[in-house]
Amino acid sequence: MLFNRDGVIPASWAWKRILRFVVIFLAVAGFATLLWPSPKHHATPLRAHSNITISAQVKCDPDADMLHRLDIKKLADYTRREIVVETNSDPLAIKQKVEQPLWDTKLQGPFSQEAELVQDGCSVSTPLTLQVPVPPKTVDASHIDFGVATTVSRLNESLDQFAHWAGYTRTRIFALIEPDETKIALQQVKIKAENMGINLFVTESQDDYLHRYFALISILESNMREQTKWGCIIDDDTFFVSMPALVDALAEYDDTKSYYIGGLSEGLPQIAVFGMIAFGGAGVFLSRPLLTDLGTVYDQCQQMTFTGDRRIANCIYQYTTTRLTVDHRLHQLDLMKDASGFFESGREAPLSVHHWKSWFTADMPKLSVISDLCGETCLLRQWQFADGWILTNGFSVIKYSLPTEPGDIAMEMTWEPHNGATDESYLHELGPLRRKDDDKISYQLTDALSEPNGRVTQWYILRDKDGDKVLELSWRKR
Repeated sequence: MLFNRDGVIPASWAWKRILRFVVIFLAVAGFATLLWPSPKHHATPLRAHSNITISAQVKCDPDADMLHRLDIKKLADYTRREIVVETNSDPLAIKQKVEQPLWDTKLQGPFSQEAELVQDGCSVSTPLTLQVPVPPKTVDASHIDFGVATTVSRLNESLDQFAHWAGYTRTRIFALIEPDETKIALQQVKIKAENMGINLFVTESQDDYLHRYFALISILESNMREQTKWGCIIDDDTFFVSMPALVDALAEYDDTKSYYIGGLSEGLPQIAVFGMIAFGGAGVFLSRPLLTDLGTVYDQCQQMTFTGDRRIANCIYQYTTTRLTVDHRLHQLDLMKDASGFFESGREAPLSVHHWKSWFTADMPKLSVISDLCGETCLLRQWQFADGWILTNGFSVIKYSLPTEPGDIAMEMTWEPHNGATDESYLHELGPLRRKDDDKISYQLTDALSEPNGRVTQWYILRDKDGDKVLELSWRKR
């Protein structure tokens, strides 16, 4: 250690020692920072909520029971928006353009951090106002009888969908089921149907399904009332979008003449296998005169080896001069896995759909909940917003990666070919067609509820491995 003549450490030397210490400390600290293992950083911080992982992107605290009901395991984004419905007595196009964006005006995309949200942090501040037609009035459909061959358990499951189109319309549904050992279950089904306003008549039969299916002809014929004009055979997953629309459609035909009305399969290979018949899932409509004629040859036709709807067709073709009248609004929907292109086409709503819980998934009872607020004419109505997003009411919220031409009526081919079908196999029922947009962003309806306050709430979800994104739409009347 150095001292000056007075025995004191020089100040310059002391400052040099301090400076050297600071430099060494900073070097060691910097080196340690480089080598020390750093924690992994998420793109957005996560928090746990009732066993559900929620991103910090979510600025509110969603209800845990609701998230469980929506089958959310990891939530990446949640947005609420209010929609105000205005009825308009003027004719409205199925497709409408809206000058407002679907997402908040400050959003560059649906998940921008720049959005000014209010209330709980997830609600977009500005409500949307959408125009809808005046809802149709409840119709008297007592002149139409329906027949379905099923089981008591499937019948019970089907009541929710039947209630949408058959409830409180005075139509009748005749169900022919296989014997059920639990009589209490059948009684419960009957009580449930009555509470839903469904006129349900159930008969048990030892016959197999295919014989029970054709036996519906006899049941419909023998139970005709004075006002009966039409009998219709359906599958237990046949869904009629609107009973008022169906009544209007049947009124286009002369019910005093012999009519056999139905829809063909959308796929030509299916027609090649089963023939030019009314495919049963779309609904097989028989006028009163034809039902009477079939009643006289029922025993002969029951001996035919053809199955199901083919036996009905061949009975008609063999014993009458009536031939199939194709109504292209009745849909068998022989579409595999993804039928979103059909529902998102922006065309006139179909009269009937089928296979919605087997060949593909589209929860028709959930889709139809919005009709509690604005009637059946609200279903599948389409709005295109200023930011390019498209709401197909009750089905999806989407944004195409490929812009469509103005006035384009082509249907996106989202389904997979079946039974050797080619693109051309679907043109006769669904054309014009366009290729699938593989990069389309799609929120699918997952749940919908009618609220006690008269509102209807829908939840559309984009499923993603990095976390699900939810859009909640809350509908109310002005």
